[in-house]
Amino acid sequence: MATVEPVSVLLIGDNRTDYVTIRHLLVDETRGEYQVTWSRTLSDGLNLIKTNTYQVLLFDLTTSLGQSQRAFSEFWSELVSQPVIVICPPENESAAIDAVKRGAQDYLLHSNIDRERLHRSINLSLARTALTNEQKKKAGLEKTMGLSRLKEDYMGLLANEVWLPLLGGRLVLEHLLEGSLGDLNEQQKVAISQLKKSNEESLAVTQELLDVYTYDQTRQQLAKTEINLKDLIEECIKECAPLTKFKSINVSADFPHGDLIIKGDPSGIRRVFLILIENAVKHSPNKQTVIVNVSHAADSLQVSINDRGRDIPPEDQKRLFMRFWEGETGRKYSSKSGMHLYLCQRIIDSHNGKMEVESKPQTGTTFIVTLPK
Repeated sequence: MATVEPVSVLLIGDNRTDYVTIRHLLVDETRGEYQVTWSRTLSDGLNLIKTNTYQVLLFDLTTSLGQSQRAFSEFWSELVSQPVIVICPPENESAAIDAVKRGAQDYLLHSNIDRERLHRSINLSLARTALTNEQKKKAGLEKTMGLSRLKEDYMGLLANEVWLPLLGGRLVLEHLLEGSLGDLNEQQKVAISQLKKSNEESLAVTQELLDVYTYDQTRQQLAKTEINLKDLIEECIKECAPLTKFKSINVSADFPHGDLIIKGDPSGIRRVFLILIENAVKHSPNKQTVIVNVSHAADSLQVSINDRGRDIPPEDQKRLFMRFWEGETGRKYSSKSGMHLYLCQRIIDSHNGKMEVESKPQTGTTFIVTLPK
């Protein structure tokens, strides 16, 4: 049976008789419920609080500790770190009530103190303090979540404000390269081409941030239409053709018979499979085959994309879908913003689907996407 730690109590008061009485009412050597410490002076009591942990403070307002009530007010900020119960005679009850208004958990009159009242007051103080701490913790969490939401909204606004000028800049750069705004010499064309490439990279990252912001909003209602998964995946494979040709990689797609129609956001689902197929091609050794397999499952369609690249360690697999996580050098699964796989998972989640990864030595890595029909 586990041993219950005694409740530690500190009594601050200059009357030894009060300490003896309180200790007699609380301390039962056979039960060990309470441990009472006495401080004759306020300064000693404050020093004890700084160096020890007490669960309850008893403060006697009848003592001459710096004119009792004035001292209590002056040192309240230091006393209030623990539950405080004040003790006073009936004629000084107004001071006790004032202490409660300031934050003391309870007060007891000298003439009414008995074992039952003292135990009940301490238990009530501990319960109230636990509730207050829980409320503060909850308020702090809500504040943190509110700040997080504010940060998300700011990022969405910032990305949107940056996206439009970048888009306009791309159009101007395209016109310059086409010569519609005047002839350029070769050196100028090279410089403008490099500037256009940088513009497109920044535009892609900004668009990704906007997409993440969109799918992070739980209020977002997707406009879902029927999607032919076979047609969509074949389009993604064609779009990856320049990269597959460069690496001499073959992308093999296997589709089952039957209806391959799902309902979803076409641009979002297309984004997911384009990212996954591009990643598989990037991480496969040259002259290898990336295998895309579509199969029927209960009330859903399952798509697996396998590459023959390096396996992903189990500890990294747990972090693959974290925001801003890119992976180790040489095997980065996300773009410069570290958002690719996080975005994929958010899109699939918004479709009530599931996204998983399997990776083992010699077999490469397989991403598995399950989408309801």
